[in-house]
Amino acid sequence: MRALLTPAWPGVWLLAGAHFLAFADRFIAALVAPAIKADLGLSDFELGLAQGTAFVVAFAAASLMAGPLVDRVHRPRLMAAGILVWSLASLTCGLATDLAEFVLARLLLGLGQAVLTPAALALIAARQPRDRIGHGVSLYTAGAVLGRGTALVLGGGLLALLPAMVPVMGVPAPVAAWRVLFVLSAVPNIVVVALLLRWEDPGRGGSRPPKPVRVGPWLARHAGRYGAMIVAGGAVTLVVQTTNAWAVTLLVRHFGLPLSSAGMLFGAVVVLAAPLGQFAGGRLLDRRTRGDLPGGRLLLGVLVGTLPLSAAVCLADNLALATAALAALVFGLGIGSVTTLAGLQIMTPRSLRGRVTAPFMAGITLAGFGLGPPLVGLMADRVFGEAGLGRALLATSGLAYVTGIVALLLSARYLTTHTTERARTAR
Repeated sequence: MRALLTPAWPGVWLLAGAHFLAFADRFIAALVAPAIKADLGLSDFELGLAQGTAFVVAFAAASLMAGPLVDRVHRPRLMAAGILVWSLASLTCGLATDLAEFVLARLLLGLGQAVLTPAALALIAARQPRDRIGHGVSLYTAGAVLGRGTALVLGGGLLALLPAMVPVMGVPAPVAAWRVLFVLSAVPNIVVVALLLRWEDPGRGGSRPPKPVRVGPWLARHAGRYGAMIVAGGAVTLVVQTTNAWAVTLLVRHFGLPLSSAGMLFGAVVVLAAPLGQFAGGRLLDRRTRGDLPGGRLLLGVLVGTLPLSAAVCLADNLALATAALAALVFGLGIGSVTTLAGLQIMTPRSLRGRVTAPFMAGITLAGFGLGPPLVGLMADRVFGEAGLGRALLATSGLAYVTGIVALLLSARYLTTHTTERARTAR
């Protein structure tokens, strides 16, 4: 267990902590959504627009701009700047008095968080040994899962302890508890910023600068393997996000669980199974990086192996069976998520990692958050009916599975061969 949790480069822990805080800050709005709606006088549509669409649009647009910065500027300082921006966004959320101000805050949150993952993954790939990159990425991604769970559990606990209106020193009138929660969330971010500003950045003026590679010719020359990785990884992400978005509702509708019980059950499954899957994915990838598509066979195994698990979750009539299948599904998808992110770093030259990773993050964020969940809802409304939510979820996930599997099978030659050019250039 100690080896499982010990990265070769200790800095991974700080990056995982930053990822933890990013997801905690991102999901606080979901926790206090009813209070925000009541205090700001928002409709359900306006709340969804501010909470989801504003964040995703800003995150995707900023990701495209972040790529060149990650490859050219001091990455720890860039991440520190991003954290300061999203900390300002949290404060703005807490101070918002109407829809426009809350939308602005969520836009700022997406803008600030867009630089974190491309810069963090590039740093992990540069500082971890080649056969430990997957391990480092798995620790980093586990921070997101724990951050989301902690936001719901710890934030809910604080809301339960705090009165509805909290007296604040220097403020004439008591402040709503949800506003206090947003303000408090910015405090630990400052500690991470201070630590990041003390870091050096390998390849930024040091003795071993990365070999310059032109991004256009490189991607054109290796379009087949990048296409396979992006399509298959995007399929995994879409299944993850649609499952996250609809699992609780499925448990309520199909098994008649109370909303609170369904939420706690799914939260426990995710917090326990997802990090274990991510750790397993990192270890497996580090042992099987051969081939032009690092982790390609592992990714194919994940897609093929989790498809029946997804069917069991969506169609099972027994709660125990559905829960077991859900845990196994989350575990397997955790393997696939890490394999995609770490494999992308391994197959990409050090000088291009930001410009490759950032658009990938933009694409999977738009697909995962903007395409998958609404498509499930549309199919439930128009095709299967409210009682057929499980079949709608399976149809959407099945389409993603088939697309990812076909992409990998069409690129089968990349799963077995080994290109020495990539091995020389990627570091």
